[in-house]
Amino acid sequence: MNNCGQPVVDAMASARQMKRVGRNSNPVGSFGRSVARSVAVRIVTRLVWMALVGGAAFFGWQQFGKPKSREAIAAESTQVINVNTASVHELMLLPRVNEGMAQRIIADRPYARVEDLLKVSGIGPKTLDGLRARVVVAPAGK
Repeated sequence: MNNCGQPVVDAMASARQMKRVGRNSNPVGSFGRSVARSVAVRIVTRLVWMALVGGAAFFGWQQFGKPKSREAIAAESTQVINVNTASVHELMLLPRVNEGMAQRIIADRPYARVEDLLKVSGIGPKTLDGLRARVVVAPAGK
């Protein structure tokens, strides 16, 4: 008993008991704490990344890091290609020309005029109109 007539409680014993109760009463346990910690690390990493690149990468905007499709590269390109000397990869830069069509264009060489491309299977008048500004037919030696 203390001076006021109240029983003396061992403070250390009650603290140990509360700690034990707190640890055992946590339904999530240590696994939940590690998950929460990893989520916090991801959030901090994203925030740092957002600060470094100006926020666009955090939201997944196209201008950061996403590769352009072959069609987008072909649409941006203004290079004129000689169909008598071009490789498969150069022909694939043309709009609406895939690898198979590029191989068929190469197989039917040489061409005297741009209109001769209509002989290639898969190239019709619409496709030829799209290619007309991007291709040239010159002899293989030039």
